Amino acid sequence: MFAYHNNQNKTGFFQPYLMVSAFFICLLSALGVFATPASLAAENKGDPTKEIVSITQKETQVISELDMLNRALNDARKKKSMLQKDIRSLDKRISKNQQRSKQLSEQIKENEAYAHARIVALYKLHQRGRLNVLASADTLYDVFQRKQALETILQQDNRILTNLLTNQTELGQIRQKLLDQKAEKDALEKKLNVQLANTARQQKKRSAMLRRIRNQKALTLAAIESQKTSAKELNTTISGFKKENPGNQPYVGSAARVFSDLKGLLIMPVKGKIVAFFGPYTNARFQIVNFRSGINIRAERGEPIQAVYKGKTLYADWFKGYGNMIIIDHGDHYYTLYAHAEELFKKKGDFVEAGEVIATVGDTGSMDDPGLHFEVRHHGQPIDPIPWISQG
Repeated sequence: MFAYHNNQNKTGFFQPYLMVSAFFICLLSALGVFATPASLAAENKGDPTKEIVSITQKETQVISELDMLNRALNDARKKKSMLQKDIRSLDKRISKNQQRSKQLSEQIKENEAYAHARIVALYKLHQRGRLNVLASADTLYDVFQRKQALETILQQDNRILTNLLTNQTELGQIRQKLLDQKAEKDALEKKLNVQLANTARQQKKRSAMLRRIRNQKALTLAAIESQKTSAKELNTTISGFKKENPGNQPYVGSAARVFSDLKGLLIMPVKGKIVAFFGPYTNARFQIVNFRSGINIRAERGEPIQAVYKGKTLYADWFKGYGNMIIIDHGDHYYTLYAHAEELFKKKGDFVEAGEVIATVGDTGSMDDPGLHFEVRHHGQPIDPIPWISQG
């Protein structure tokens, strides 16, 4: 009762002041000094939160476009490479046919010279008469000898003439093949020129987009988040490899060493320079902290990538954020990973030997220059590859 009464007295005491304060608040609100609910609702049209969400969606879209562009560029390079291989193969066939054509021409020339000489000889024989040649023999034995010699010469003449006709026919066919192959090569070279132009356009677009991403902090953040998502998806993929080798046995002979004994003995997977190391790192420009699950080795595009040890290929395909990638199982839950490759020479299920070339260096799925991203994993978890690589 006392408390209630006391409050009531206070309210009554301050009531005139409250009425005056309310008046001034309304006045100041009308003048725009204080924001009213109505004015706040109007300002919400440009709500910073909504702008951030909108920008984030745009950034995410840019990163997705970069991935699609990376895939398109990779496809363009594959088509270019296939056309170049087809042209090289066709060049070999053309060269082989040219050699055969030259060989046949020489044989035909020799056979024609022989045939010409034999025609002259036969003409002279006809002038003398075959019977005269036989009759001029001193003995019956000489007659038979001369007859047999004539038959042998005529058989040889027949073989030479048959070879001459066969060679002339084959030469005509080869010359036609050469014409067809040269026409095919011209068509392939035209396709290659179109593909080279397409590849150059895709490369130019990608370079421009990468510059844009590197120069904007928000886009850099979006790229890092996308990479983190890809890393999580990779972890999930690797965790599923247990089904590929449920016994966790080494994919090697019984006399070979197990992978865990190879610490400090593995070969470098590629000839190049290590430019980024395993573990946490900070983006120098925007001071963004991230984690690298392997090492990056800068190398020339097309440089051969070698398997560091023997094993079985569990993955050989495109992976978002890693580009063309190969994962090799070495047994006992040890895996090595090779990412951003240009060409892959192995497919899933293939066995590899230590030092075998499995791919070439590229920049597929990467935001950096050509190089190799290399990882060593145990039970799916990345471990620092440096202690495993031979320092020699």
